[in-house]
This record gives sequence, C-alpha cells and structure tokens, in this order.
Amino acid sequence: MKGPVVFDFDKTLTEKDTLVGFYYEVSNSKLRYYTKLPFLWIAAVLYKVGIISNDLLKKVGVWLFLNGISRDKIDKAGHNYSSRIKLNDIYRNEFLNYTPKEVLIISASFEDYLKPIFTNYTVVGSKLRYNSESKVNGVLTNMYGERKKEWLLNKKIDHVEEFYTDSLADQPVIDLSGKVFLVKDNEKRQMS
Repeated sequence: MKGPVVFDFDKTLTEKDTLVGFYYEVSNSKLRYYTKLPFLWIAAVLYKVGIISNDLLKKVGVWLFLNGISRDKIDKAGHNYSSRIKLNDIYRNEFLNYTPKEVLIISASFEDYLKPIFTNYTVVGSKLRYNSESKVNGVLTNMYGERKKEWLLNKKIDHVEEFYTDSLADQPVIDLSGKVFLVKDNEKRQMS
C-alpha cells in the first residue's frame, strides 16, 4: 500500500528554525524578550548535551515567552508570523510537486503558525495548552521524535512513501519510510 509523502518543517522546508522567531512575534516587550532569551539558550545547551529532554526545552520556552498570553493573541501572532517565514528550495522544488492529498507536514513547530501557511494540507504540529480563561499555560503536545510515529500509527499509517527531514531525531518516522531524504543547507541527500 502506498503511503503519504511526509515533510518535517523547520530546516526542511525553511531556511532556519522558526520557533524563536515565534516567541519574538508574540512578545509584548522586546526588552523583556531579550532579557529572557539567555535562559532559553542555557536550556538549549542543556538539551544538546543530554541533560534535559526536548519536552522540557519546549516547556521552558513556552513558560518564558508564551505563558499567560491569550488564545486570540497567539492566533493573530501565528497568522502574522506565518506570512514572513522564508520557505526554501526543498519547498519549491520538492514539496510543490505533490498534491495536498499526497502530502503530510508533521513538525515540532506549533500549529498556530504552520496551519496558516499550509491551508490546504494536513498539518500536524505541537499544540499549546490553554486554561479556562483561554490563556497559555503549557504545552499540550510536543510533536517530536517518537510522537510523530505514534500519530502516524494512530491514523493507521504504517508506511511513509518518502520522508524529508533535517534531523535524525526523526528516526521513528525514518523507520516507517521507504525513501528518506536528509535536508541540510537547502539540499537533500537520500539516506541509504
């Protein structure tokens, strides 16, 4: 049975990571943003050396930059930010060769800015958690690593025709894939 063509987002379809830019977009005070940014970089280093998990890194970022922000402001920021994200040659030369029915975008980036870019496509991303007052109070889902595979299997997708990613952290989806293309610096290389 033929499976979908699956694309990761950050540094696969974009020139750079987009999450920190979203935090900046949402920020009320640019001074406060730059004051908090070093704490995010410390958490990122702790993640890179294996001291904290990707889940905790995402929670730290949300706590620093998005906690207490209204759903309306997040929605507006997501739409505004999505219009400025620079898509790369993989998007233009590979992604656009497929119809929306053939393609699935699955990413650890937040759906709040992914869905406005890919309005006719199936998009699965990380989701923010909101309290009863519709204000951000955490991460509902971090669509990272094994969770991508779990989502696919829950949708009865146990084979991916082609998978485009920039990261070996996507090994769970790589294991389900017929062809895998590793994207680096706007170029793809087929993995053997």
